[in-house]
Amino acid sequence: MTVKGCEPFLQAYDIDVNNGDTILDALHKIKDVQDGTLSFRRSCRSAICGSCAVNINGAPKLACKTQILPEFEKHGRLTIEPLSNFPVIKDLVVDFDSFWEKVHKIEPYLTPKESSAKTKDKDGFWIIKKQDALKIDDVSNCIFCGSCYSACNTMAVDNQFIGPAALAKVWRFAGDVREGNNKKRLAKVSEDHGIWSCSRCVECTQVCPKDVKPLIAIEDTRAKAIKAGIKDNAGVRHVESMVDSVKRTGLLDEATMTVKTLGFMRSLGIIPLGLKMEFHGKMPLPNLFKSIKGIEEVKKIYEEVEKKGSRVKAGTHPKDGWGS
Repeated sequence: MTVKGCEPFLQAYDIDVNNGDTILDALHKIKDVQDGTLSFRRSCRSAICGSCAVNINGAPKLACKTQILPEFEKHGRLTIEPLSNFPVIKDLVVDFDSFWEKVHKIEPYLTPKESSAKTKDKDGFWIIKKQDALKIDDVSNCIFCGSCYSACNTMAVDNQFIGPAALAKVWRFAGDVREGNNKKRLAKVSEDHGIWSCSRCVECTQVCPKDVKPLIAIEDTRAKAIKAGIKDNAGVRHVESMVDSVKRTGLLDEATMTVKTLGFMRSLGIIPLGLKMEFHGKMPLPNLFKSIKGIEEVKKIYEEVEKKGSRVKAGTHPKDGWGS
């Protein structure tokens, strides 16, 4: 709870609950009977609108979907707090302005390209194949509840990070076969605080109440950006240096990867960090010549993956039968 002029504090309430009661039911009981000043958001009560997302025992969840007794039995307590990584307005109500600014920043709408005779029916409408529709099916289920932002570790240290929900929405359009503005869209989110700032902690996917899988959407967007030739950024340089390191030696040559990722001049800026790592015995030395036993087997794996990629690109993938 927050009170003007006071530091935030936790307020305890005792209520009687029945089997099947949800956290939202409890909040209504408190507001109706014990504390009329308690503030929280809610609307549909059906896990559709996303309004009632709060932190419950440290994890973002929908209050209308989370039952009290199972949650209490699991944790032995019930602590309800506002979502993390958002400014708090009052009690459980947080400010979503920056959240929506980031969603609008990625231009959340389709910019359709011209359809061809192969992609439209006799009435001129697009023909969407099932496999193409399934590529963006999960991300279409996002209800913008903010749970992924609350759990995001990158958001906790970088408030300019565009965030999981907005990046999942990027894939909704970047992965749509009708999209005609992909190069611009992908270039925009390949800049600082975009797709390459994601730490891949998987928290967003774990807490999403609609199984949107934002991390998979981010990874798909990264792959599509690389295929589109958008490679002038530290994220792609890091990926390429990692792939090269494993292919060359079978190991991650972290010291060399740092220079390849950041460039020589920017690498000088992290010398203080390198000295701290050396002091703690964690400074990796460049691996210029050494390789693992059986490196030829590793190279064969790379060759097979590259062959498979060529088949997919040509539209002759043995499993799917469609091009990337």
